[in-house]
Amino acid sequence: MDAFVRVTAIGILLLACAAGAAESIVPIEEEPQHRLKFQNQHVRLFDVLLPPGYKGQWHFHVNDGVFVNIEAAQTREQVLGADAADRPPRIIGDTYFFGYGKKPKIHRVDNIGNSSYRVTDTEIVHGCGTFAQVKDGEGQTLILENERVRVTRVMLAPGERLSLHPPCGMLVSVSGGKLAINGPGGEEQIAFNPAGFKWRDQSTPLDVVNAGSEPFHAVDIVIK
Repeated sequence: MDAFVRVTAIGILLLACAAGAAESIVPIEEEPQHRLKFQNQHVRLFDVLLPPGYKGQWHFHVNDGVFVNIEAAQTREQVLGADAADRPPRIIGDTYFFGYGKKPKIHRVDNIGNSSYRVTDTEIVHGCGTFAQVKDGEGQTLILENERVRVTRVMLAPGERLSLHPPCGMLVSVSGGKLAINGPGGEEQIAFNPAGFKWRDQSTPLDVVNAGSEPFHAVDIVIK
């Protein structure tokens, strides 16, 4: 944990004490269903899976993050100091950015639906450097862009190919499927489950081909 995040976390805990929180509050990685699946100097990827009836633990976010919905269910969120609010099921594939670096958050989320709720959270820990202007290819649609990330939706029919932008990024699979990926080490074939992911860190675009028999739906998060 770097100095800024440490100071921010201390501030959050002081805020929690001032708000009179009666239960323990933990960092995101200690919330039982926020499962850390990948981390390096640039990102941490959490696979959040709340089964029906799950009661979330208070936890805090201090890093900006891009969230991708994988499984939909009705949930109930409570932000520290506010009343709980029910949330309708989000659409599978919905993607959104939260600027927790500037506005940290303490909350808990319960699954009040009849099916699992699943979302990935790609936390941005440290940028990747210069990001040049790019042109999206066929099968790629811009979702959002800001000073931290550029996020696109990837929809590839069987046999279709696409180049993913450098310098580094996280490809998150929504549908599952199979990709043939042509990188610096040669071709690699990867079978993705929903919420599967592929990190890249290279100076040139990464060529991918849908090597499966079904359409491939993913979200690509370029870290600036």
